Amino acid sequence: MQNTKRTKKYYDKYWAEYNIKEQEKSNLRKYQQEALSYAFQSLKDHFGSLKNKKVLEIGPGKGYNLLQFAKLGAYVTAIDISKNSLNLSKELLARHNLSSKVKFIQMDAHNLQFKKNEFDIVFLQTTLMHLDPLKVANQCKKVLKNNGIFLFIEPSAHNLLIKSYRSFFSKFKETKPDYLTYEQAIKISKLFKSWEIKGIYLFSFFCLIFDENSFLYNLSSSILKRTEEILLMAFPALKKKTWLYVSINIK
Repeated sequence: MQNTKRTKKYYDKYWAEYNIKEQEKSNLRKYQQEALSYAFQSLKDHFGSLKNKKVLEIGPGKGYNLLQFAKLGAYVTAIDISKNSLNLSKELLARHNLSSKVKFIQMDAHNLQFKKNEFDIVFLQTTLMHLDPLKVANQCKKVLKNNGIFLFIEPSAHNLLIKSYRSFFSKFKETKPDYLTYEQAIKISKLFKSWEIKGIYLFSFFCLIFDENSFLYNLSSSILKRTEEILLMAFPALKKKTWLYVSINIK
């Protein structure tokens, strides 16, 4: 299991207001749009509408997913061990006049203090790598309603290119993350009555060497992502070697 105190110390510093430039440099939301779009579309397909749905997000970062859920009409509870993350998320929701849609609570995901069957959706993005995945998944299952969805987007342990990058350049090495294996993802999914794991991105992250607003970024991103799609359709086993897993689990 991850060292919670070490992770909290790191992210209190990372999400501090004086560190805004570093946060923006590390923001991959534009690049990861396919994974996010797939996740949100899967939720809409399952529920029809997210209006008035109760959502728990664990580890909201700066609050971008919270904002999207709130805009779709959901009521969201955000938890994190980092107060600074929660404060940044509060500021974002306030700027969009959606503060009434979201509750913010400092809480450890290993011990969720909610009623059983309270939420329609539990959502995590790039968070399980700092936690005990199976323990947290069991906690999430308890607070989910029947037919609710536990959905996570998580970096995998298996992509060789990303593993090399992490060894030398990752800004998050200090937290000693345990990246999720495909076998761990399957073990989590087997807690639920039905599930799907989608693998996204094999090598298109090479486009990140360019500025994300540049012509070269847009061109290389488009070509590389299309090539990945073709390869993953032709060779489904490559899913295990992708960078991100989108895991959709129905209770």
